[in-house]
Amino acid sequence: MKPLTFHAPANEQPGAQANFCPNCGQPVAATDTFCPNCGYDLQAAKQAAGQPQPTPTQTTATPTAQPTRRVRQPWSKKKKRLWWGLGGLAVVLIACFAWGSSHYSRTATLNRTIDDIKSGQHLTADFTSASTDLTLNKQKLLPINRYYSDHARDLSKLKADLASSGRSSDGNFVYEQTGRHFLFFPKYQISVSPVYPTVTTNHTGNVITLDNHKIATATTDNYTKKLSALVPGEYHLQSKGRIGGHNLTNSSDYHITTNKTYDLQLTTITVELDTVPGSTVYLNGKKLGTADSSGSYQLKNEPWSSDMAVYAAYTSDIGKATTPTTKLKKSDDDSYVDLDYKDLMDQSDADDLISNLFEAADGLARFGGTDDATDDNGDPMSDFFVNGANNAYYTDLKKMARGYYDNDDLDAIGMDTHVSAVNPGPNGTSIVTFTVEYDFGLTNYDYDHVQDFQYTATVQPAGNDDSSQSYEIVKYGHAVKTDDRHEDED
Repeated sequence: MKPLTFHAPANEQPGAQANFCPNCGQPVAATDTFCPNCGYDLQAAKQAAGQPQPTPTQTTATPTAQPTRRVRQPWSKKKKRLWWGLGGLAVVLIACFAWGSSHYSRTATLNRTIDDIKSGQHLTADFTSASTDLTLNKQKLLPINRYYSDHARDLSKLKADLASSGRSSDGNFVYEQTGRHFLFFPKYQISVSPVYPTVTTNHTGNVITLDNHKIATATTDNYTKKLSALVPGEYHLQSKGRIGGHNLTNSSDYHITTNKTYDLQLTTITVELDTVPGSTVYLNGKKLGTADSSGSYQLKNEPWSSDMAVYAAYTSDIGKATTPTTKLKKSDDDSYVDLDYKDLMDQSDADDLISNLFEAADGLARFGGTDDATDDNGDPMSDFFVNGANNAYYTDLKKMARGYYDNDDLDAIGMDTHVSAVNPGPNGTSIVTFTVEYDFGLTNYDYDHVQDFQYTATVQPAGNDDSSQSYEIVKYGHAVKTDDRHEDED
């Protein structure tokens, strides 16, 4: 058999054309020095394959060197998901850091802590103590909430003190950084300094309780006990025993902020409290009863304590007024204690004010005139009102009096006043109830038409203006007719 002859592929024979780039596989010409697709050095490849090179005598064009270009391969789905995941994680981390920096800031933490004090929530997370004999828990921290939830003004002051100086005015609370949240964010808490009050009582066998929990039984008639560490706040202290055949209790709420002594002696006191009729009387914030028509309320055989305090409150249609708080002393037993409202008018001052005002109005109704009317003392009618002639109630009264003067059916008029009550109003005002009797002399009739109208005026001490009056009328309510009759002329 004739043997077969194998020939090398055309692209491997001398002088044959190179059909494909050995690097990227793209078609190339035999004259190409570099692959036009990937820049691969075709001449170097030929040298590596042992192909003949031009001799030094041959003239060969030297190709210009071209930079090698690398083909950018498209990202796989896995690689895309990885980078998108990393980008999303970075956004989340940045957002969390921004949120944490704001949420755990000094101001934001204090705002939440103050809200918790008011509500009584999360207190164990808000407070700490450096004292070894004060272990904080929810029950021990409730006295803070108990006090500040009823004293909004003191809570606002506490917040202002902690925000500005980091310390309460009494030094019991310090707002400071105590650690970190998640390693990155500061942790702020209120550090509490404990107080160690002392209680005393005066009879063997008296049972002493703190917030309704028994803490001691007196073993002598001069018993003293120092209490263990307490969080500053409001507590209910009570001493209960039997004296002279009577079961007595000394019970009260105390805002304990120092190491002072609290006297829980079982001693009774009887006091007559004098105030405005109809006022509600309070003892240590607890309603006792209402003052009678003479303004008297009797506190009878009430267990006495050193922090025993009373005040009165009067509520009207325009608001509530309260007297200053008065502490009762042992020496007040079987005596009188006045509970006076600040700036309340005397009955005689109210009589003078209303009488002189309507003297001026009566003169305007009788004699007319365009100028401001005056009373018998020459005081202008506008001086009786807050803001003088700009007061709407002054304008109404002047208009009414002028109307009587211009009424041809009247040949005479008289105005007589009577103040029936002076009661306290809010913000140092007085509520003056008075009646005006209008006596109208009718033309061509032999009798007078008499009408009684009742008014309620709000009066306050005169301001620093040029008014000649000690008190000025703020306003008065609509007139209520209380009588309407005819009276024969004299």
